[in-house]
Amino acid sequence: MEPPRASGWPILGSALGLLRDPLAYLRSAHTEQGEIFEVRAATRRFVVLAGRGANRFVGREGRELLESRSFWGRLTERRGCPHAILASDGEPHRTQRKHYADVLSRKIVDSQRDGCDALIRDSFGASDRQLSARVSVQDQTRLLIARLVHHCLTGGAAPIPEHTARALMEVFRWETNTLLLGKWPRLALAAPAYRRSLSRAEGFIDELVRRDIDLSERAGPSATTEVLGGWFERIRQGRERYPELFTAGDVRFAALLPFVAGVDTVGATLGFVLYELYRDARLFAAVRAEVEAVYADGVPDSATLGQQPTLHGLVLECLRLYPAAFAMYRGAAREFEFAGYRVAAGTEIAVFTSATHFDSRYFPEPERLDVTRHVAPRSETRQKHVFMPYGGGPHVCLGAGMGEAMLLLATAGIVRHHDLVLAEPGRRWKLSFDPSLTLNAGVQLLRCSRSS
Repeated sequence: MEPPRASGWPILGSALGLLRDPLAYLRSAHTEQGEIFEVRAATRRFVVLAGRGANRFVGREGRELLESRSFWGRLTERRGCPHAILASDGEPHRTQRKHYADVLSRKIVDSQRDGCDALIRDSFGASDRQLSARVSVQDQTRLLIARLVHHCLTGGAAPIPEHTARALMEVFRWETNTLLLGKWPRLALAAPAYRRSLSRAEGFIDELVRRDIDLSERAGPSATTEVLGGWFERIRQGRERYPELFTAGDVRFAALLPFVAGVDTVGATLGFVLYELYRDARLFAAVRAEVEAVYADGVPDSATLGQQPTLHGLVLECLRLYPAAFAMYRGAAREFEFAGYRVAAGTEIAVFTSATHFDSRYFPEPERLDVTRHVAPRSETRQKHVFMPYGGGPHVCLGAGMGEAMLLLATAGIVRHHDLVLAEPGRRWKLSFDPSLTLNAGVQLLRCSRSS
């Protein structure tokens, strides 16, 4: 028996709902249809698996029954990187995860926390001499996280120019919206705005690969320049140890990842953290008290920050309520059965991993931000197959620990170094999906005094 079909319009199907608010659409369809249902949206057709059973399935049977290339392959084909870690499965994927694992950990953030703190101190309009300067939360959190990720994964290298960082992020945004999510027509990749960003980004990656990865091409004055370590050292090692997985295109894509990874997940979540923080005076006061205490002996490490109940609870609640990666997209490697329904081989699959975040059986009053729900004895996020902000199964986010440590440090640093207020504290904003769930671009903070 085939899965039931979610309701939708003739011809368009569910396209409008998915374009406007895919998270709300999936939540509604899950409530109506249950654990499995089919979605048709114009020319697209996919099957959704949702709920605790689906999350359990991903980590068990799904390891062999689901594959990644049917989704990510549209991007890797264009970029000529067939072995990119996010599109690989089985042994090639496991090999790369093991190869990169310790350069995407909390320890990396801790080892670079002084430099990260300096970047946080210099963010949010700190260089602007005008008081009451307005800054876009969405824009500033994306830029800050891009710089923090780069700083950590390069072993503390100087930040890249802002216009280059923005070009790299724009390329990823355009390619995700067109090639992966299908929200924009592929013709959009001919737009002058994208082409300008692509030219700048590709020139930067060309130089990066020549200077810091392909050391055989270094010559002249650049030969005396210290090469980047961290992630880039792992790319060099990977090319030597696993040449079949590190072709020229794979190397280029791997070199790009430190400049875009986390922007749509950590960067977006940080935006929601600041939004919730600055719209609640009592919450802000509690977080600020914790932050001032832990900074007494210098920049705190991730373990110390994770022990602050209000700060950590706020970060976890924003990961729950605003899951940037609210679903995982896969393909059926072969036919299988789930919840009594047959799924044919080759079917596109969306595993709605965050459906459980809004289920009152696991999170009482799930729509309410409650920073105390994560501490003992409640410990709601510790329920197995329930709290899934980083996905699940063999492709669970490799940088989850690093991302959470970065969120804690960024939030604490912003509270510590900046005097900010929400420009329109009483206004409720619609969610934005560009390319995935993020804070509305209209949300702004006012910088009320100079950075400390």
